Amino acid sequence: MLKLTNLENKFYVKLRKSLNTITIILFIFGCQDAFSKSYKIKDSINGSGLKIPRMVSLKNSLTYMRTGPGKEFPVAFELHQKGYPLKIVAEFNNWRKVNTYDNISGWIHTQLLSSLKTGLIIKGTVLKAIPSYSGKTKAKLLPKLLVKIDKCKRNWCKIRITKDKVYVGWIKEDSIWGSTKN
Repeated sequence: MLKLTNLENKFYVKLRKSLNTITIILFIFGCQDAFSKSYKIKDSINGSGLKIPRMVSLKNSLTYMRTGPGKEFPVAFELHQKGYPLKIVAEFNNWRKVNTYDNISGWIHTQLLSSLKTGLIIKGTVLKAIPSYSGKTKAKLLPKLLVKIDKCKRNWCKIRITKDKVYVGWIKEDSIWGSTKN
């Protein structure tokens, strides 16, 4: 068995402490690097758990959009069109931060929102009988027209318009704000 002098013993104790300190420092920095790569900024705090962004519509013909997620925040805008489409961009408890087509942003309580898919025509287009340019034209649609979206597939959306009578047909998906790609 090898006997160490008092000086050698002190040297090995200091070396062991230094190595332990270096190991702890490397562990801490290694963990921070691992956590920073896996951490993602949340768009939702105690929200629905549904994907963000997503589209919703207004339940009522008068809805207040607030500056923050709560009734204590002042009203920023009044929205006056039932069924108007909105894009949810963040969630806080029962409040949703939404954007309009004109990029107006604010917070609305979930009770005032509907999952009914609606959209706004964003450029003049035609309503087709089938999802094809060669399909029969049923109507000409003007910008800012509110429509109900039944479904979208292969860059076409089947929509429904209720005026004097009900019009159902297909339009190109890029002609509408509120489709799945917007």
